[in-house]
Amino acid sequence: MGLTMVGGFTFKKNLSWIFIGNIVHALGAFVLNVLVARQLGTDQYGLVTYGLALVTFATSVCNLGLDAVITRFFAEDEKSYPVYLGSGIVARLIVSAIGIVALQAVVAVSGAGDSKLQLLVLAQSSSLAYGCFDLFVYWFRYKYRADIPSILRMIAFAISGICQVFAVVVASDIILYAVSYAAETGVYALLTMIAYWKIWRKRLRFSFSKLKQMLVLSVPFIFSSILSTVYGQTDRVMLNAIAGSSAVAYYSVSATLAGAISIIPIALIEGFRPSVMELKFADGPMYRRRLSQLYAAVFWICIAYCLFITVFAEPIIRMMYGDEYLPAVPALSLIVWYTSFSYFGAINNVYMVAEGKTKWVPILTGCGALINIVLNLALIPGFGIVGASAASLLTQVITNFLMFGAIPELREGFKLMLNGIALRGIRDTRKD
Repeated sequence: MGLTMVGGFTFKKNLSWIFIGNIVHALGAFVLNVLVARQLGTDQYGLVTYGLALVTFATSVCNLGLDAVITRFFAEDEKSYPVYLGSGIVARLIVSAIGIVALQAVVAVSGAGDSKLQLLVLAQSSSLAYGCFDLFVYWFRYKYRADIPSILRMIAFAISGICQVFAVVVASDIILYAVSYAAETGVYALLTMIAYWKIWRKRLRFSFSKLKQMLVLSVPFIFSSILSTVYGQTDRVMLNAIAGSSAVAYYSVSATLAGAISIIPIALIEGFRPSVMELKFADGPMYRRRLSQLYAAVFWICIAYCLFITVFAEPIIRMMYGDEYLPAVPALSLIVWYTSFSYFGAINNVYMVAEGKTKWVPILTGCGALINIVLNLALIPGFGIVGASAASLLTQVITNFLMFGAIPELREGFKLMLNGIALRGIRDTRKD
């Protein structure tokens, strides 16, 4: 197997397909998000996003951090991939079942909503079980066949999207909308399983020893994911408690628009990940250059987007969501700048996995969660959604840039980050 060529697919072709899939999905999801927000209004839309915030908390646990590390195990021991896949999926299914039950208990005990919220969260949380099978996607990408999951994801999204439009436009039913929203993950899971079997026909197997091997490396990412979710969703939960569901709706709109650029950095990170892991064991100089290239591309693309959104925030919100959502403008103009630093965290994680320095992942994320909670407590009561936006921006800068550079053991990765920001030493003369 060549380093950058597998079955006629190269690193660049693989990355291109990830881009295509992400762009089509993100654009479609963005249009749907606008439609749903307009149709439901601030109160019901705020309820939907609040439910999703709770499900996101559970997702951070149920993923078991395996998406961050499984590619490394494919690179180290490719012949055992059916065992890694099978063990990971079984473990995720068990934890997801527990997570669905736990969410119902949390909603019932907290008294945060009525029976409608409980049913809404139940429908939304079904995606926890479906999402267990996305480990197949990492195998496809590792084998430089990102075209397959990208096409299947577009098919699943089209089916789910039609159902979502019917739910909000015709039926005006947020429960049916939640079921339709989660159905995308379920259809996608089914299609990827079928595609895997048609191509490789390798029966999945479970091994406790292989699972333990993966969890040893992924445990830091479990805690990291939990803590990331804490400071990614705490603002919405606190806004709902302090300012009501309308404030959550305004903030969610600003966060959605700020994150619209995510299709590009996420595609870059996922596309670079297999190459980075392989190069780590085969070509040190190219491995370091590849990481700097990734930092450079993500940072400068985000900077350009931030400038655009800051200048045109008001007309964008008026055109997309209507005058009802104009209170989100100040928050959007501020929170959009967090994107330039937030995706550094994901690249930092790729670096720490490759270098075997994952012990720092929960430490950095834990500090970030603590900083974010303190900032939200300090800023939301006085400044509302603008305070929540400021808390998000400051958290990302402190955690993913300043703290990462302050840790001596991670200093080499920080230098690669600075090289990327300065566009220094990133030119790739290889043709792959």
